[in-house]
Amino acid sequence: MLPLLAALFFGSCRGDEGPMGPEGPMGPQGEPGYDGRDGIDGEGFKSLKYTFKVEANDWKLVDGDEAYYEYEFPFVELTSTVIDNGGQVTAYRIYDDGYHDALPLTRYHKDTNENGDIFYEEHVDFGFAPGSIKFFVTNSDFYVENRPETMEFKVVVQYY
Repeated sequence: MLPLLAALFFGSCRGDEGPMGPEGPMGPQGEPGYDGRDGIDGEGFKSLKYTFKVEANDWKLVDGDEAYYEYEFPFVELTSTVIDNGGQVTAYRIYDDGYHDALPLTRYHKDTNENGDIFYEEHVDFGFAPGSIKFFVTNSDFYVENRPETMEFKVVVQYY
């Protein structure tokens, strides 16, 4: 057992490192890394920005058991080709002070009416299809007494 321990002890010792050896031969060309372009016909990654504004009076109430407000915009730039080829759509709510909040977004509100104070959550989100984009406002307990305020949105579409 002692000879085995001695071999392990002396075999694991290291001395000073020697000088760097000569450079080896050049290896084969590797796969290209991500550089923001897909390399097909010179077309690369695109990022487009659009602004949409829904006036308070334009929100449409979709009434029923699960009532909410919506507004739909035509969006011809959002094609099925963009969506089907890895396109990403991101939306933000823009406030008057320049701040942006990413959707989906939940805010908390207090409304006072003849029945007293009503507290509710306001959930803002969006959906899209080729040629259109919709923005939605759904309140907790499907509270629809107050029409949503005017809202401005920035939409970023990224695709190849």
